[in-house]
Amino acid sequence: MKKIVVLVLLIALIGTASAFATGVGVSAGLPIGNLPGSDVMLSLKVDQIPFLMGFGFAIGNEQVAFGFTGDWWVQNEKLFSIESLVFNYYLGPGFYLGYQNNLVLGGRFPVGLNIYPIPNLEFFLELAPTLAVQLGDPIVFPVFGMQSAFGFRFWF
Repeated sequence: MKKIVVLVLLIALIGTASAFATGVGVSAGLPIGNLPGSDVMLSLKVDQIPFLMGFGFAIGNEQVAFGFTGDWWVQNEKLFSIESLVFNYYLGPGFYLGYQNNLVLGGRFPVGLNIYPIPNLEFFLELAPTLAVQLGDPIVFPVFGMQSAFGFRFWF
């Protein structure tokens, strides 16, 4: 059953990406706060709206883990530039779903910095405080945490 859920999420994500995504990249968690699930995610930016998605999973003989994030950037503005380097900041509410021994559903608020060294390449660094509910035995609420990531995206 777990493998079927992961497969359905992966197919939905790939279908969305092929229809709308313009920015595709990879994000990895930092030691100050891991990403949900596998701690390495595919990052997809939808071109029509300020919505960013992340998806990652790990499947083994005795372990299944996955994570999904969705963030709505309410602010994505130029902070400053140094010659041709453009530094932007972004922030906005988001959500996440993660599974690794227990299912966790939560909200997050990423605050990040992205840099464009060349027009089609973006590097980013973000911190996202979280508030979640852990669905297991027992159900735990509130679960406070921190997620952090760095990575890059190529823009097509």
